[in-house]
Amino acid sequence: MKMRKYWKYTIAGAAAAVMLCTNAFAENITIKTSVNVRSEPDNQASVVCTLPKGAEAEKLDTVGNWYEIRYKGKSGYVYRTFIHDKTAAAGTKTMYVTASSLNVRAEPKTTAKKLGTLKKDTAVQVKATKDGWCTIPYNGKNGYISAEYVTETKPTTSTTTTSTTTVYTTANLNVRATAGNNGERLGSIKKGAAVKTYGKTNGWYQIKYNNKTAYISAEYTTTKKPTTSETTVPSTTSTTTVYTTANLNVRATAGNNGERLGSIKKGAAVKTYGKTNGWYQIKYNNKTAYISAEYTTTKKPTTSETTVPSTTSTTTVYTTANLNVRATAGNNGERLGSIKKGAAVKTYGKTNGWYQIKYNNKTAYISAQYTTTKKPS
Repeated sequence: MKMRKYWKYTIAGAAAAVMLCTNAFAENITIKTSVNVRSEPDNQASVVCTLPKGAEAEKLDTVGNWYEIRYKGKSGYVYRTFIHDKTAAAGTKTMYVTASSLNVRAEPKTTAKKLGTLKKDTAVQVKATKDGWCTIPYNGKNGYISAEYVTETKPTTSTTTTSTTTVYTTANLNVRATAGNNGERLGSIKKGAAVKTYGKTNGWYQIKYNNKTAYISAEYTTTKKPTTSETTVPSTTSTTTVYTTANLNVRATAGNNGERLGSIKKGAAVKTYGKTNGWYQIKYNNKTAYISAEYTTTKKPTTSETTVPSTTSTTTVYTTANLNVRATAGNNGERLGSIKKGAAVKTYGKTNGWYQIKYNNKTAYISAQYTTTKKPS
């Protein structure tokens, strides 16, 4: 009678445990028959849960005749007699890493703890592959790597650093930490630069950048050395003076996306050191910089066209409205303040409908549209 009660309670406890451990993530072992999962590799250890016959679980390690397994987030030990080990039956497979740096995770998911990294072309022993993840031995434990970045094809020696090729960039080119547009940006190389490469992978050249391995897109390179007119390093001995036809941004690189370093006023004389894709190279604050050639001319403007009118010729005007004071001539100029309607203002020249004035001891501008030379009553 006591024995019947004992089994009754045991079965009930096992059933409850099964309810706690169903629909688990399966990796590489199958349960032959319903079995208890123990907290330690010992028959007397407490029961973590019970696995039903046919359940699949993930093998973590072996301890003597016990398997350490994980099932729906619960870890424990099962005696080997009750387990069919698919990994042991299938054996391992040698594969090679294709990414420049591949993360090894503690679990088969991208949010799992990172155990370390594997370099490109590293040979790994794959125990099993499931749901896009490969199980590998790593520092005495199971690790997981993305199956997307491994291959059974042994890498050739063509990508080693002993074979070098010099290429020339055909555009200002980003330098990446890994081969691909999503790689971390380390810096950039100017158009026309000569770059020594150490192999090509999936359309990306491996290079050395600041003494580190890096990558550039092969799409924007050529093995043909560019002529002087194609490079972005024009001769500093050949200069041309141009005049700006508008207030003009100064950029760190040739292009509208280049970092803005400052601006040059309309009518200013600028010495240039070559022209590249519609941009003049200039010196700005002792650094190489660029301005758009579209807003320049080689014809020296007349005095009426410049933005630096003579300060010896002044005219007094009167505002016909409350009037904004701008840092540059134009509605987009920075607003420095305002002048009330009817105020007398001394001007130092007129440019494109804007008077140059003095405001807080600085050069500034007001719209001539809202002024008159007739003194108001």
